Amino acid sequence: MLRAIANALASLWRGTLGVIRWTEQLVRWPFSLVFGSGGGAMPGPEYKPSLSSTELLDEFDEARARQAAVHDLDRDGISTVLRYAKALPEARPTMDLSGLNEDLRTTLLTMDEHELRALVQAGIGAVRKFVAGQGHGVLGVPVVGSVKHIASPQELSAEDKWKVRALMLKAKGGSAEFKLAR
Repeated sequence: MLRAIANALASLWRGTLGVIRWTEQLVRWPFSLVFGSGGGAMPGPEYKPSLSSTELLDEFDEARARQAAVHDLDRDGISTVLRYAKALPEARPTMDLSGLNEDLRTTLLTMDEHELRALVQAGIGAVRKFVAGQGHGVLGVPVVGSVKHIASPQELSAEDKWKVRALMLKAKGGSAEFKLAR
């Protein structure tokens, strides 16, 4: 009995779908007479590209390079710091650090290999804080500004050079030329 009811409902459903299709065709018929498309296939549009496939690939490569250059503007000096820290010790003196502020440059120039390696491994967030002079939380890496600029002997005046020499001689125990005879 259930099977007979299921068959009756299925045939009713198929009949309903047939009626809907027939009604749709009846509604479309006057429009197809007026506007054409009497059931024939529409011709495909013609398109002839002006670029060859190799020219298109070259254009995509150029666009990709331009997009990559936008992300490497280095406004804050982060990529310069990372490039300096990753460089070999022999290549570091040739690198341009003029885009960095003086405190940051002084800190970088006074850091040893272990500190630079720790800075590279710290991650971009810690490097960003390092460049900003904030507490970055990287063990062994000094905070920018904590290292003060030390004047080299070429920058000292003659009077300062004598003061430094006198302090060094005093620390050694003095010199014979300045001692008073007893």
